[in-house]
Amino acid sequence: MSASLYHVDYEDLRKLLRDVRVKAGLTQVQMAEALGVGQSYVSKLERGENFVDVLLYARWCQACGSRPGVVLDKLFDKSI
Repeated sequence: MSASLYHVDYEDLRKLLRDVRVKAGLTQVQMAEALGVGQSYVSKLERGENFVDVLLYARWCQACGSRPGVVLDKLFDKSI
């Protein structure tokens, strides 16, 4: 698998993270505050300009009230 930011699996992950954030009722600003980053970082991550690292992913899910493993299962279930 390619480690490119633009690989289809990363596109799916970014879409899923955005969907989880929106379903949790969080704006990009609120998510940024929860993660301790700027809003532009959240925007760039969702657009594919920033790489999703595992710790940020886990904190993102927690901020949305979701378990990281459950969210990851959704990603893999879509891929099968």
